[in-house]
Amino acid sequence: MTTQRSRLVRRVPVLQLVSVVLAVTGLVLGYVGFREYLEEHPEFGHGFFDLLYYSCQLFVLDADPLNGTGSLPWALEWARFLAPLATLSALVEAVRLLGADELRRLRLARLRGHSVVCGAGSAAQMLAARLREAGRTVVVVSAAGTEDDGGLSVAGDPSSLEALRAAGVARASAVYACAEDSGDNVLIAATVRELVQDPTHALHVHAAIGDQDLCSALQARHLMGASRGRVRLDFFNVDVLAARRLAATERIEEHDAATPPPHCLIVGVSPFARALVVELARRWRLRPGTDKLPITWAGASATAELRRLRDQYGFLPEVCRIEPKEIEETGSAVNALLSATGSPAQRVYVAGPSDDTSLSIALSAFEAWRVAPGGLVLQLREPGPFGVSLGHDDSALLDDLDGRLRTFGVLDAACRPDLLGDDLVEHLARVMHEHYEQAARSNRGDSEQTHASVVPWDRLSPPKQEDNRRAAVAIGEKLREIDCAIAPRVDPAPPFVLADTEVERLAKMEHKRWLRAHRAEGYVYGPDRDDDARTHPDMKDWAELTETAREKDREAVRVLPVVLATAGFQIIRLAPAGS
Repeated sequence: MTTQRSRLVRRVPVLQLVSVVLAVTGLVLGYVGFREYLEEHPEFGHGFFDLLYYSCQLFVLDADPLNGTGSLPWALEWARFLAPLATLSALVEAVRLLGADELRRLRLARLRGHSVVCGAGSAAQMLAARLREAGRTVVVVSAAGTEDDGGLSVAGDPSSLEALRAAGVARASAVYACAEDSGDNVLIAATVRELVQDPTHALHVHAAIGDQDLCSALQARHLMGASRGRVRLDFFNVDVLAARRLAATERIEEHDAATPPPHCLIVGVSPFARALVVELARRWRLRPGTDKLPITWAGASATAELRRLRDQYGFLPEVCRIEPKEIEETGSAVNALLSATGSPAQRVYVAGPSDDTSLSIALSAFEAWRVAPGGLVLQLREPGPFGVSLGHDDSALLDDLDGRLRTFGVLDAACRPDLLGDDLVEHLARVMHEHYEQAARSNRGDSEQTHASVVPWDRLSPPKQEDNRRAAVAIGEKLREIDCAIAPRVDPAPPFVLADTEVERLAKMEHKRWLRAHRAEGYVYGPDRDDDARTHPDMKDWAELTETAREKDREAVRVLPVVLATAGFQIIRLAPAGS
């Protein structure tokens, strides 16, 4: 609260306040003074509006009754000096504002490679602050256009051409559309694409979408045409990003294989809980072994929600043993559930439909307090006072059960530039490389010693990571070639299988794409692969490739249905195969 008040004071310049005080004082004293003075000068009007008019004339040094001689009342003496001072201070303030506005425009015109944040809500404010902390130059576009902590801002509709052009999006490196309305964010993304005309300019646009299903549908449609755009666009959902971060920090995939998998209890059927189930399954999938992760999902409509989730993410039953429990989302219901099972959960995640509900559950579900320190996670939209009040020392307002209870803020976790950079294209590129690495090891007998690309994604060289990203962007182009499309997976369906003729056709496309990309990096043909010398034995046309080299491209095509399925998508035929 103190910080907000100090910002409010800073936003009202002292000179403006002085001008107002001088003007009001001068006007009042002028009125009082003229009423007394004009009693001795009947040749001038004495009415209310006459006196008010003469008082206003003081501000331009031209009051008619003062053209004569004689002494003046003290109030009028003060007024004839205060009024011009008010005019002068207002003029100085106007010049200052015009100069500051012109300086701001010049600064905006010179910006290159900056970040543009659109919106005025909590997510936009948090993201702008994080970008500044990372050393980025940030321009905030909002209807208010309020500058915060010395940052640059543009006042106007964030989806309008004028406001985005003023913010310099055509020269920016990233645009974050974080308006409260998802439709506005889609419009912002479309407007940015219209403004960016330079095909060589690298711009990444992130658009927030509140509904997870809508976000998936938009991602699918954009992925189909991603290769045709001048900007890299990603639609993101705050709950999904936050759940991904929480699952990553839990490091559940590093669990000791010699001990049974940890039993996870998720309380609440909310968008965040839904995303957390998927992200925990994805992390557990990275772990070697066949043990399934036991998850109990408790809450109203848990059964129906789990059925819908399994329809969308077919890999869930392969890696998890999820049991839904239909209970009221209260602390007493959680206590009864844990007492009935007899085996306490090792990790408990409370993600109710509202922050108040989640807090009430966490503070009253005492059967869940027996977890290890940090094992009881309270999800809040914004931690606010609860996050800073929890602890187990004298400074804490609320006891955190000796470290067992910890808060997790969704906006705080999701509004991070590095996490937003790990978008759908990045995810698909990573999965594509994982399949390539697995095939190289098992089918061709390659290893890290014999092949520089047979390494985990985090150790893959940046050029090779970028090649996988380009391959992910080209997925839509390949599917259009065989009259197919990407759609969110909403119903259980058999695995999509490409015909042999389609595999061959798309494999040739993939090789052409790979060939163009490597030629652009300076690669030429050589009998041996040498990344330092930029030589590769596959730098030739498809007809001249060995069968082993062709099979690599075919395998890259065959895994496309699996790669898309990990992100909750499926391939749809728009016409019968072979037509």
